[in-house]
Amino acid sequence: MTYTVHITEKAEQDILAAVDYIEFTLFNPQAADNLLGAIEKAINPLSEMPLIHSLIEDPILSSHQIRFLPVNNYIMFYAVNEKSKTVNILRFLYEKRNWEEILNS
Repeated sequence: MTYTVHITEKAEQDILAAVDYIEFTLFNPQAADNLLGAIEKAINPLSEMPLIHSLIEDPILSSHQIRFLPVNNYIMFYAVNEKSKTVNILRFLYEKRNWEEILNS
């Protein structure tokens, strides 16, 4: 069964911020392009196998069925809606940030 992958506005902002930071602050456009490629490579299989990645161990977040997927030095957070067959990409955060606090707020 194929799922539709939807990137939320907040996740899209996260991705653009990460890419802009790498390209314009770190002055590394090749690394920014590589990150975009890695994101695309990580998202593509979710339409066929969205449950392959683990739920977050945080009890509150796991109660919302939020899953995580490491992408380079970032973590992509998503939830699967079985009724609508949709994968919702919720956030894309740098792995060293306090992502539990960000997601719980």
